[in-house]
Amino acid sequence: MEVVQGDTQGKEPPARRGQPVWDGSWPLHPFLFAAASVMAMMARNLDHTTFAGIFPALGGALLFALAVYLAVALIRRRFDRLSAIIASIWVAGCLFYLSLFGRLNQLLDGGYPMVRSLPVALLILILATVLAFRLRRAAIAMHSVLTGIAAVLLVTPAWQAATYEWSHGAATAAYDADKAMEEIAPYLPAGDGAADRPPDIYHFVFDRYASEDILRRHYGVDNSDIGRFLQDHGFYVAHASNSNYLKTGHSLASTFYMDYLDPLEEDERVKGSNWRPIYKMLSDHRVGRFLKSRGYEMVQFGSWWAGTYRSAIADENRPHGFSEFEMLYLRRTILRPLFHALPDTPLTMRLDWDNAQCQRVAAQVEEIKAIGERDRPVYVFAHFLLPHGPFNFAADGRCLSQQESAKRGEDQGYVDQIAYANRIMKEIVATLQSPDRTPPIIIIQADEGPFPKRDYSVPWQDAPAEELRIKTGILNAFYFPNGDYSALRQDLTPINSYRAVFNTYFGTDFPFLPDRIFAFPNDATLYEFNDVTEKVRGPATVAGEAAGPEHP
Repeated sequence: MEVVQGDTQGKEPPARRGQPVWDGSWPLHPFLFAAASVMAMMARNLDHTTFAGIFPALGGALLFALAVYLAVALIRRRFDRLSAIIASIWVAGCLFYLSLFGRLNQLLDGGYPMVRSLPVALLILILATVLAFRLRRAAIAMHSVLTGIAAVLLVTPAWQAATYEWSHGAATAAYDADKAMEEIAPYLPAGDGAADRPPDIYHFVFDRYASEDILRRHYGVDNSDIGRFLQDHGFYVAHASNSNYLKTGHSLASTFYMDYLDPLEEDERVKGSNWRPIYKMLSDHRVGRFLKSRGYEMVQFGSWWAGTYRSAIADENRPHGFSEFEMLYLRRTILRPLFHALPDTPLTMRLDWDNAQCQRVAAQVEEIKAIGERDRPVYVFAHFLLPHGPFNFAADGRCLSQQESAKRGEDQGYVDQIAYANRIMKEIVATLQSPDRTPPIIIIQADEGPFPKRDYSVPWQDAPAEELRIKTGILNAFYFPNGDYSALRQDLTPINSYRAVFNTYFGTDFPFLPDRIFAFPNDATLYEFNDVTEKVRGPATVAGEAAGPEHP
């Protein structure tokens, strides 16, 4: 049946019998745009992200580009240049949404959700698609131009990443996990060191949980209840404990390394703001390797933060959500306004509140409580971003809206999240110490204290003593089922935690290290360590000199 000429005006004629479906072109630019969107995000986070770390986001972006291209080609029934051009319009528009429409969103006063910009942005993409149809006779030229633009957008951040790798990639070699284990071999017993099944070990880190003294003097909070609860349940509480370093990464790395981070400071390859050596130490560490050599299964409940999101030596990683890189990347795409335009669900809230803390923390707690006893001993490490901001939890664990959280204020938000963290501790301890299970070893610690209000132009080592006390005063408590706390003391720091555990339960002979506190000047000089122990542990200043958490 012959089609009437008038019926096809303004429309693209369908592929005729015998006409090739493919015009011989290669649809490179939709995929180049997709890859470029991920590489651009990587180029903004080179101190934290490796090529291996972007693979999930890169794979997702390429699959999205493939789906868009196939959808366009199937609708048009042609795998030609025009299909690739239309696909690139939508791939670039969706994946570079913030870059393309951020200024428009500001003009529309769309705020963080960017929902107001969404209809206008979609209209622009539709008009661009219509224009591509109108100019289809110039498809060859447009195809070439888009390929060139996409290639430049990809090559530029890729070159930045490659240059960074060339200059800083060797820094990760400063930490060798095999060598680290060889260095502690003289302190390890022959064989497995235990005739019977060793106890399970649970280690909980509550990020920025301040010491009882700091909470009382700077927040007006009597938090002695949690200390009494833990002591009533057989814990040893080190009331005068401090973190060994100012930041989570350094603090946890030294805890798992069971030593100070001097090798990083002394290695000329490790410098500046490069976090990667620390992330490597957190991913494959002495504590995990030692316990796995003793038959333990390792289960890690990390946060969105790159340092604990995933461990290379864990048998199970249970982060419950996007990684930090994935979260930041997806927030720059069209998913942000789309999710905010849709009703709130566990899926649509995943990009909010620092990667959906409301959905992560409670789920992790319930999963930890349900682990029970296994055939092999289990080592569980959990890093909770509590009372670390964002302050989206009420004291009872209820998730607050952004408006409710802002109205409450950061100081009260911090205090309420201390209360929620206490609630979690009580639930977990009650479960782990239930009569129907063998009591495990339990470590409950903070990695650092809250950020005081301060002048950040002043290097940390020159900060007033009270600011350093706020930043390093932490909760630190241990439960040993055998009740032998002879190795512990009130001012014990986390660097000696596992030396105490291993000496008590595994027949090791680790000497205890001096409990020192180190500060580095700022985030641009992560490996210039200054001993501030005497300043921190001098006489405390009167309450009120410095107070309140502050986001760095």
